[in-house]
Amino acid sequence: MATVSVTELTALDLHASLVSGETQVEPFLSDHWEFVADLDTQVNAFCAFDKEVVAGQAADLTALRSQPQPLGSLYGVPIGIKDIIDTIDYPTCFGSAIHQGRYAVVDASLVRRLKHAGAVIFGKTVTTEFATFVPGATRNPHNLGHTPGGSSSGSAAAVAAGMVPVAIGSQTNGSVIRPASYCGVYGFKPSFGVIPRTGMLPQSPSLDQVGVFARSIEDLALVAQVISGDDGIDTGTSRRSPQQLLDICRTEPPLPPKFCFVKTPWWDKVDPQAREVYEAFVASNDSIVWAELPAVVEEAVRWHASINEAELLFSLQRELRMNPDGLSQALKDRLDRARSVTTTEYLLAKDRIPHVAAAFDEYFDYFDAILTPAALGAAPEGLESTGDPIMQTVWTFAHLPSLNLPLFRLDNGLPLGVQAIGKAQDDARLLRSARWLVNSIATES
Repeated sequence: MATVSVTELTALDLHASLVSGETQVEPFLSDHWEFVADLDTQVNAFCAFDKEVVAGQAADLTALRSQPQPLGSLYGVPIGIKDIIDTIDYPTCFGSAIHQGRYAVVDASLVRRLKHAGAVIFGKTVTTEFATFVPGATRNPHNLGHTPGGSSSGSAAAVAAGMVPVAIGSQTNGSVIRPASYCGVYGFKPSFGVIPRTGMLPQSPSLDQVGVFARSIEDLALVAQVISGDDGIDTGTSRRSPQQLLDICRTEPPLPPKFCFVKTPWWDKVDPQAREVYEAFVASNDSIVWAELPAVVEEAVRWHASINEAELLFSLQRELRMNPDGLSQALKDRLDRARSVTTTEYLLAKDRIPHVAAAFDEYFDYFDAILTPAALGAAPEGLESTGDPIMQTVWTFAHLPSLNLPLFRLDNGLPLGVQAIGKAQDDARLLRSARWLVNSIATES
């Protein structure tokens, strides 16, 4: 079975085949590299991947089979890493020509954990410029004339195209959930602080969160579990013991979960066909009721912008000072606007994060998850924009965990997702409830 295709398997299934020896890791990865090299000439999901680097990792994994210790939980599974996360095997350029050819001297904490679990760091996936709004070259695998979303463009596209079963991204606004919806894959942004960001570009440290893309909820849980937990370096990481996400995700809930669907203040911006799809979805599910959001959500969007702009300006001050010509005009314009954020506005916005999160506590007393549109519609045509992140802004600001559930396709054949949001630091409950919902829909259909 050396010719097994990642496009047909989840990470868990592929891992089982590799550990059992049914699939041999070296020939599998060699064949798969050729498949990706050919396909990526169209999709442009990767900015760096090297056959010799992959072959070296495969040989090391083969040698482990003669050792007494058990093989890792991600043994042989190829994973894409967003190009804002340090890897010693590939350059990390932040989607910018300024840092072209930059090699880190140590792996990011999450990359070390992936390697320890036996994962193959298959390559670096394309990001927008410094994980902002300026697009890279990646195309949507479902229609090459449409955006894959951003800023984790390559990670979402690589999973959707079958290049890797899992990829790592990040979200400061809507950079995991939106591209996951556009590309028709599962995406998971854990609660703030669950996964350490050591070795990741600090675009906006008060908001930045590591995310995972996959083709199953169980794969999301597995990979998030592997890379979560305090690393003793990132001061924003939670000191809580990591949850057993996969085991809890796989268990049946003690009671059938309950969900509320909120249209949000931006419902009028949602594509008309997408609105019809969401309304039919709620009407056909007894476990879902309509609900309204607190008024504070609209203010949260403004507070998010104040924090993001101020911290982005601080993060890129060296590039702005040393090599301003290496920045796109759009990014320089954004940095100029960021100068207008006052210290008072910034500190007030940071102070509001826990208050906004607390505004949803009573929702989670009654509901296992809040559901919303994952995007304003399907992926927009063209590559000039990565789409609007407004459906994620509030939840990212409040540090709440969120998922994209790739449930629908519109008449144009493009995917459309449902966003599920959970209570802060209750990620396992969110994953379990979302899995129950997806399985119940599959059973009914």
